[in-house]
Amino acid sequence: MLTLAPAQAVDTGSTHLDLFRLSGSVFLLSWTLDAPSFGRPAVALVGGGRRLASAAVTLGLSDGRERVVVAFRHGGHDGIVATLSDQGTAGDITARFDPALVHGMTEPAEILRDLTPKARLALASALVGPWPSLFGLSATASYLSFLRQFLLCLSPKPAPALPVASLVEGKVLVETSVQGGLSPIKSIHRLDSAGLSRLDARPRLGAIDRAGQRALHFILDEAPARSAGLLLLQGETGFVIRALPTRQAAPSLGRWWAGKSSTRDGLRNWIVEQLSGLSEQGRLLAIEMQRRSPLAVQNVRRSDDLPSAELDIALCNAGGLLLGGWFRDPDGLLDQMLLHRGEGAATPILDRLERFPALLPGGPGNEPRPATGFAALVPGYAAGAPVLQPRCELKLKSGTSLFLRPALQPADAVSVRARALAAIPPQHLTAEIMERTLAPMLAACQAQLREDRPEPRIKRFGKTPARPAASVVIPLYRAYEFLRVQIPAFAGDSWFADKAELIYVLDSPEHEAEVAHLLGGLHLAYGLPMQLVVMGRNGGFSAACNAGANLARGEALALVNSDVIPASDGWLPALIRKLDRRNRVGAVGPKLLYDDGSLQHAGLYFKRDSKGCWLNHHYFKGMPGHYAPANVERPVPGVTGACIVMPRALFTEIGGFDDAYVIGDYEDSDLCLKIRRAGFNIVYAPSVALYHLERQSISKSLDYTRGVASQHNSWLQTRRWDAQIELLMGEIDAPASVRKPSLREPDILPRANLRRATAA
Repeated sequence: MLTLAPAQAVDTGSTHLDLFRLSGSVFLLSWTLDAPSFGRPAVALVGGGRRLASAAVTLGLSDGRERVVVAFRHGGHDGIVATLSDQGTAGDITARFDPALVHGMTEPAEILRDLTPKARLALASALVGPWPSLFGLSATASYLSFLRQFLLCLSPKPAPALPVASLVEGKVLVETSVQGGLSPIKSIHRLDSAGLSRLDARPRLGAIDRAGQRALHFILDEAPARSAGLLLLQGETGFVIRALPTRQAAPSLGRWWAGKSSTRDGLRNWIVEQLSGLSEQGRLLAIEMQRRSPLAVQNVRRSDDLPSAELDIALCNAGGLLLGGWFRDPDGLLDQMLLHRGEGAATPILDRLERFPALLPGGPGNEPRPATGFAALVPGYAAGAPVLQPRCELKLKSGTSLFLRPALQPADAVSVRARALAAIPPQHLTAEIMERTLAPMLAACQAQLREDRPEPRIKRFGKTPARPAASVVIPLYRAYEFLRVQIPAFAGDSWFADKAELIYVLDSPEHEAEVAHLLGGLHLAYGLPMQLVVMGRNGGFSAACNAGANLARGEALALVNSDVIPASDGWLPALIRKLDRRNRVGAVGPKLLYDDGSLQHAGLYFKRDSKGCWLNHHYFKGMPGHYAPANVERPVPGVTGACIVMPRALFTEIGGFDDAYVIGDYEDSDLCLKIRRAGFNIVYAPSVALYHLERQSISKSLDYTRGVASQHNSWLQTRRWDAQIELLMGEIDAPASVRKPSLREPDILPRANLRRATAA
């Protein structure tokens, strides 16, 4: 069966060869070197004049010798020539053999004979890892039978790995224990009647207990019916074999979660992270379990001068973990603040803290006490999974530790956003702090709202025009009283009633029944057809306008606020006529008046604040409506989103409103800057006047009135458009002799002369 061919100038000592059948046409050639190798031994196989694909591993023997084991597939050749090469020798050794003469299956004990523990690990790794994939053995019954026997030779009575809790979508939580010295698990392979597979599970090793054991948890698919299996868990320095029992009903996660083991922070957080990574159903289950069994709140409140602290904000999403709270340390005893991730794993965060002054209530008859408020963002915490009660540790210079854990935190994006906006007082917020701390959290909230937004529902009142010339999109949020004035004004305009389609978008869907009833009644009273688009959840001004624009059919698109009332008929066609693609006019805005006739808007411009951010301002705000400079039609840097008219195709081309802006502000100036980037001008048309009862709906949002949302939006606008705005406003501020004719600056009076000096 195996014969050595004459060697050519070889002096490597004798060798011993064995041939084993792994499965079907896949064989294992074992070439034992009686003398130690001085190089890197390798075996090449040739059959039928062609080199055969093979995979080899060099294994150490207990007596100091080496063995080269080669796996290959026999293609039916009459014979195979194997050549052993050693870089430390002057020649090669060849052997000829015929695999067809090997009929019986391999005995695992024969392959394992004389191997060192390290060699057994290497061979097991090859038999479980790359070789089955290379030779197509992962679902071959004979090979799976051999591999099972092989693994049981290594561990005749493997300890069980038991399913301890059922999860979602056929997943189970599996628990076992391993020796404390085992290195972190690199891979897990599963062997059962379904085949051999590598699992993408991320196992978790707990801390070493008094018996020298470490708890091991991972998540698996439920075992096939009536099928026991084996698991091979491989680390850097060893591997562990565990037995999987036949399928059995595991208790619910709620029952297991309530047990003692689930109160350990590291394990609890790991399960939350794993569940969130499975699916949306898993993420919701993780939130539910934390709310079912909340952990005790931990804080340190003292009336003396010893260190005290509280953690009241701990918001987790894809942007990271945002922590907020206060500490008091009059004597400078604080050494470090640690964020715990699991047993023995903690991240120093003291240097990350954004600090600001705070006052603590002093109690009856006592003065408030000064403290240090803080906020910090820790990127990547728990991979963005909703950990609702993370734990922090204050380490004092004396060695004392104080532990902090907040009350249950919100998990939905709207509530997380609201809490994040309250983390830092507006007066202490800078552009640098915004970028380091709040912006990533808010961006993740906006992204989550975008991804999770359900499809809107549509209700129709009356029959809209078959081919409308214009579509009017009006977002609604909690303020609906102006519809009783707005709709009659629209209905009394014959051009509007005949040629425009009216689309209301309700961004507070909890009021659907109320608003539908109101619009239904107004339709019956005035006969004006309209549509109501009900958002699946609150998404903000941008999302609402974009949803309405997606349904629009008119060539012209008018985006109008619910508190804007036309001063006369014919306003919409008058604005549409100002659009001129040949002269590159891409958007137009009207004159907007307060109810007393003073100016609210005569075009939009930009001006930096004391922190360097570009803010939006309105020309001549508060001046009389007949103020002459405000009644000149001219190109302007932008117009307000309270009423902007543009071609629907252009709106679609530039991507509509950007919903990265929070709540509802600066989206209009961002849209105008995108219109300009597309090569179009924006015109202010004072011949068309409408009344605007400014911010009647946005004032209903508590999130916005804190001021941080507006600061975030101005920061975001500046970050995106700084150079473009600088150039644009430079054109306006330049001397008249060099000023470009496309932009004319109206007279801007000092703020002391304005009757209404409210910022845009």
